[in-house]
Amino acid sequence: MRVYVERNGRSYNYLSSVKSLNNKREDHLTQEESDAIKNKAELTAQEKAVEQKKHDQLVALAEGRLEFLNAHNEALKANEKLYMRQFLMKAIIPVLTEGMIDVWRVGPTDPVDYLADYIFKKSNECAR
Repeated sequence: MRVYVERNGRSYNYLSSVKSLNNKREDHLTQEESDAIKNKAELTAQEKAVEQKKHDQLVALAEGRLEFLNAHNEALKANEKLYMRQFLMKAIIPVLTEGMIDVWRVGPTDPVDYLADYIFKKSNECAR
């Protein structure tokens, strides 16, 4: 062995040293950690954006409801100025007349219940 080493010289280890391997490993782990932090930050930013969008939708819905309530209150105030007979002639009698004509056409066994259902359905249609 000694003759071989003296003739050819010491053999060279072509592998990377342990120190350089550890440095590469640390760099790789640091990079993975920074990527994980960036991904987490992006996810939280996306979640915040989704929450903000939901919040904006809820605010818009609330504003729409307020506008509807204000319009409804205006209509109620306008109807308060009417006399009873004018209000009945404007709001109640047309729907009631249509319902009674429908009761006459259909001829149900319980006309009062049928008329009540008819008026309820019409009031929902008018509200929309």
